[in-house]
Amino acid sequence: MEKEELIPTQQIGRQTDAVEEKIFSTVIEAKTAYQQAANRLLDVNKWQRNSTITASSFALFDSDGSPIERLVQQGDYIRIDIPGPGTSAGNGYDWVCIENMEQFSDEESGIEFTLLVARPSKNPSECDDKIAHFFTNQATSTFFVFRRASVLSVEVHGRNELPNTQDQNLLDKVRNLVVNGGSAIGMSFTQWHLLISGILNGAG
Repeated sequence: MEKEELIPTQQIGRQTDAVEEKIFSTVIEAKTAYQQAANRLLDVNKWQRNSTITASSFALFDSDGSPIERLVQQGDYIRIDIPGPGTSAGNGYDWVCIENMEQFSDEESGIEFTLLVARPSKNPSECDDKIAHFFTNQATSTFFVFRRASVLSVEVHGRNELPNTQDQNLLDKVRNLVVNGGSAIGMSFTQWHLLISGILNGAG
């Protein structure tokens, strides 16, 4: 199994990839580190603390829009607070939904992984179905912890990233275009590197 098979196909818009890798002396050490990193990936409410991210924050919500204190599950929502004004559709935040979650382990191949696929979504606390994110819901972010033998990697792969300007009010449309065309995207990429480094190395 190759990692590329786990990532949605790039078809339109921008593609981003953030990868951190670590090689351990033994497979046993790598297995232990994998379990620790996988737990940090699934504990969304602690992403900011575990990764030393200072500019953005993340919080986990259920399908009714209520905050929850547990490890992430498929169908949950993540509220993202990035610097600057947020969307009115998201009550000042950007939102994604975890549309797929998978864990795999195979001793024979020496491969195991934990994977989350997030897609821009509506605000779960609102009846409005408008996408509350600076990307359209064609975009995905694939987060995963992947071990092959003694090599462990933590990765975030963005695919089909397009600015969200359809069915948005004027302020949200302008905001989403600015975010997509300016420093916020570069800052976001930096934040992902901080996140995966913290997940891999246990910052916090």
